[in-house]
Amino acid sequence: MGFKFKPKPTVDREATIEELDRIKETEKMLGKEQKLPPISQMVRNVAVDHWKSLKAFLKGKHVIVPQEVAQQRWDICRQCPHLMYDETNPDTDRKDGRCTECGCFMNVKCHYATAECPIGKWKKFENNEKKA
Repeated sequence: MGFKFKPKPTVDREATIEELDRIKETEKMLGKEQKLPPISQMVRNVAVDHWKSLKAFLKGKHVIVPQEVAQQRWDICRQCPHLMYDETNPDTDRKDGRCTECGCFMNVKCHYATAECPIGKWKKFENNEKKA
């Protein structure tokens, strides 16, 4: 069942300067808008990170980095222009900050030993052997 109402322009006119300015402002705002990757890519990224962590665990390697390393990673992320704070983490119910490159909640991802920054600002944890 389609809509029967079809609006018809009542007056043919040129846009006002004010309307044109608003259009330009809107285009600027949309150009600066940070978008997350597609859901399929975000799911893939999480699955890959968890799979790498499982493999590390089975090999007897660290899965979680020391707190100092996680803090260093998080400090790097907080200064990155790709970190977006308008998404709420369902686990913590806080606006934790998501990366617009991979879609991950970076304050969580920075704790994984096998995780890497999607744009190369930090690498996986190198000292990955557990002490016996």
